Amino acid sequence: MHIRLLVASSLLFISSMSVSQVWCDMPAIEHSKEDSMRYDEFLDKVRQHELHPVIKTRSEICYQVVVHIVVRQSATFISNAQVIHQIDVLNNDFAGKGANISKLEKEFEPLISDTGIRFRLASIDPDGKPTDGITYTFTNRQNIALLVDPQSSRRAIHFNELGGKTGWDPERYINIWVGEYGSFLGSAFFPGMAPYPEEIGVVIDPRSFGSLGDAAFHPFYKGGHTLTHEMGHFFGLIHIWGGPSEHDCNDSDEVDDTPNQEGPYFDCPSGIQMSCGVSNMYQDFMDLTDDRCLAAFTSGQSARMHASIDAFYPDLGSEGSCQEIVQPFDTWYDKLIWANDRYSGQYVLYHPDGYAGKINLEVFSVDGRLVLKDTWEGSQTYLLNLNPYASGIFFVRLSDGIQDKVRKVVTFQ
Repeated sequence: MHIRLLVASSLLFISSMSVSQVWCDMPAIEHSKEDSMRYDEFLDKVRQHELHPVIKTRSEICYQVVVHIVVRQSATFISNAQVIHQIDVLNNDFAGKGANISKLEKEFEPLISDTGIRFRLASIDPDGKPTDGITYTFTNRQNIALLVDPQSSRRAIHFNELGGKTGWDPERYINIWVGEYGSFLGSAFFPGMAPYPEEIGVVIDPRSFGSLGDAAFHPFYKGGHTLTHEMGHFFGLIHIWGGPSEHDCNDSDEVDDTPNQEGPYFDCPSGIQMSCGVSNMYQDFMDLTDDRCLAAFTSGQSARMHASIDAFYPDLGSEGSCQEIVQPFDTWYDKLIWANDRYSGQYVLYHPDGYAGKINLEVFSVDGRLVLKDTWEGSQTYLLNLNPYASGIFFVRLSDGIQDKVRKVVTFQ
């Protein structure tokens, strides 16, 4: 386990979690004896499941996620559109279809893995009521993700009574908290290592959550890949160069197909980068390069994540497929969600299920001019970017080639 020591609002914060991708210099990371023993136990348990994997009946496993937005009213607002698009980025990354996949060095292309892990916003809450999988909590506590209750050592962001939001049942849902995190971008406990069940999940700073809203203005972390990196930790991956020991070539990330690497890379290098006598895969999601670089998981990392799931999260993926096919067109359209991110002037069209065919999309200005024509196929979301056009009223026509539906949208830039 990684240990950080920070001081925030007169509260001592001692964290036994994996914390990565910081804007400031990364401090030295050490193991306590207790955490080292727990990490060894984690590895032993995961290795047993790698040797005797669980036989799965479907090629993709779907996980319900709930995103808890915990922010001050004067701070960054996270729109539903921003959340939806972030989950889309997460799914593409875990499917081996991320935005940077074409930038990966040629020698590493055979290692690219579709992990078979998929995510969808929860549609039913723990009480059995319909939900959009997003909760909003306003707090008066600055940098709430850094604060810890001095009496119980509980992290404030995870508990209602400490000014945060108590998560949903971690055996059914993956909880993602979005809250101010000082100079850190994100964190996640390794499987089995959270001190309280309520703290099982991932924490992301608003400035690195997704690629819409204020996050779109960050020069290096506006691709939504911070959540992918931290979700890798949640599923049992450590950094590609290894654990918290001194950076050298004797350490390992315990995954066979990731090249040996002396230490982390930062920013976004280019070309072949060497250490330990081999070319380094600095575009792996578990390195510390920024969102311009991060591109892929390997097959070995995928196997490690599935072994961790089998060992620690056996009931998480019991909700079924992420994409059920819905037809006819009008039935599909009735469940379509139009989410507007007013800060970026973009719409995200989201459907929790799939459609067996192509959806033709046309956008007309108020005077009837065709300004955009496209096809939507094979994904749960479509990013409707109207930024190139002046603010105003547009009409969006969706069609399956037989039927069509028209919706008026308004943009403010």
